[in-house]
Amino acid sequence: MANPIDIAVSKAKGMERAMEARRDGLVGVFQTIAGQHGEVASLIDRIKDDVRKRDSLWPRVRAALLAHEQAEIKTVYAVLDHYAELAPIVASHTENAQRIAALVERLDATVIRDVDWLSLFEGLADTVTEHANEEENDIFPAAINAIGTDRARDLDDRYRAAFKEFRASFEKMTH
Repeated sequence: MANPIDIAVSKAKGMERAMEARRDGLVGVFQTIAGQHGEVASLIDRIKDDVRKRDSLWPRVRAALLAHEQAEIKTVYAVLDHYAELAPIVASHTENAQRIAALVERLDATVIRDVDWLSLFEGLADTVTEHANEEENDIFPAAINAIGTDRARDLDDRYRAAFKEFRASFEKMTH
C-alpha cells in the first residue's frame, strides 16, 4: 500500500501543476490533464528518489498512466480527431500512448527488484515527461484554438468519468 504522505505530496504537485496550466492558458479538460501530469510525475520522482518505494507506488503509477491514456483517447482525442488540422497531433499522441503502454508492459514482465526494472522505469519516466511536455506546450494550445474553451470545459466531466472508470479497472488488475 502506498504511503499516505507520498499520495498527499503527489496530489499537491498535481494541484500546483493544474494552477500553472491555468495561468498558461489551459482550461477545462486540458487543465485537469496537466494536473494529472504533475501528480504522476511526483510519484515517478518518489520512486526514482527511493527505489524501496517501487513495490508500493508502481501499481498506482501504472494504473494512473494507463487510465490517463485510455481516458484521453476515449474522450479528448476522439473529439480532436474530427479536426483535420489536428490530425498530426492525434497521430503523435497515439504513437506516444502506444510507447507508454509498451514500456508499462515491459515493466510488468520484469521482476520489480531486478536492476533492469529500474533502467526500464527511468526510460518510462523520460517518455512520460516528454509526452506531458509535448501535450501541454504544443498539443493542448492547438486543441483549444481548434475546439474552443467552451468545448474544452465541456469535455472535462466526460474525461474525469472515463479516467475514474479506467483507473478502477486497472487497479483491479494489480490486486
